[in-house]
Amino acid sequence: MKPDEPAKPVRRVVALSDFTPGSQAAVARAMQLAKAHGARVDLLHAFDVSALAALRGVFDVDRLFSDGPAAGVVKQRLSEVAASLAAQHAVEVEACFGVGDPATVIAAHVKALHPAVVVIGLRAHPADPGIGSTLLRVLRRVECPVLVARAGQVQPYRTVLSAVDLRDASRRAALAAATLFPDAQHHLMSALDLVWEREVWSASGVQAGIGTGVEALRGALTDRLGEVARVMGTRTGSAVTTVLAEAPPSRAIVDSARALGADCVAVGRHGQGLLAERLIGSTALDVLHHTSRDVLVVS
Repeated sequence: MKPDEPAKPVRRVVALSDFTPGSQAAVARAMQLAKAHGARVDLLHAFDVSALAALRGVFDVDRLFSDGPAAGVVKQRLSEVAASLAAQHAVEVEACFGVGDPATVIAAHVKALHPAVVVIGLRAHPADPGIGSTLLRVLRRVECPVLVARAGQVQPYRTVLSAVDLRDASRRAALAAATLFPDAQHHLMSALDLVWEREVWSASGVQAGIGTGVEALRGALTDRLGEVARVMGTRTGSAVTTVLAEAPPSRAIVDSARALGADCVAVGRHGQGLLAERLIGSTALDVLHHTSRDVLVVS
């Protein structure tokens, strides 16, 4: 059992803005979180020079940005949006402008300033299918919790579902959810899928000391649920419900979130490299693809 580490206060929230409808949902959620915690917001825009160069082959970019050089126009607009948000929400908002690939700019900002969470839209236009390419690159590179926000009315989360297994990333995800959303009703679940768990164990070395039988796995997951629920309860001041589902993890998470009417789902992202890509595909990315809820992803 891990010691009860104290929760770090939420002092800085990063909202990614490219002025699209998807990013507007992310900014709105970031403002709600910042106001709840008394935190500041970094309104971050990455000016992708390579994308601008590609546009020059199709459009008259100079006419599109007739008010001046493209970067200057975007900076001015970002500053105006930041000032408007600060006045509207009584929250400190700083316009942060970077040049380069968005995921690289975001990762550098996170590394330098250590925000509590980065909030990003699922895709530029919420009605489009799939997951945005920028989001995928951010999830692979950013080292802090990433909250994926969908369009819709922004109210404080009332119900949050966290999924845990036997690895540390899922525990971190659940505790991050308790810290970021302390006033929500928290539910904790684990999925008993022996085939999937055996594959993960053999690839990650978690198997040692636990055993391979169904009852050994059930007992280990039950212990994990109880330990994480206890620590979450100390952070939220309220009881955390737990359930052990017998189903493949991604399906169990999506179905449980729907049954609970959860506003947000918290999942862990495990590892780096090719193994991580394969495991993300079976858990966090599956949840992002198939749930209609906001998703908190923690590595």
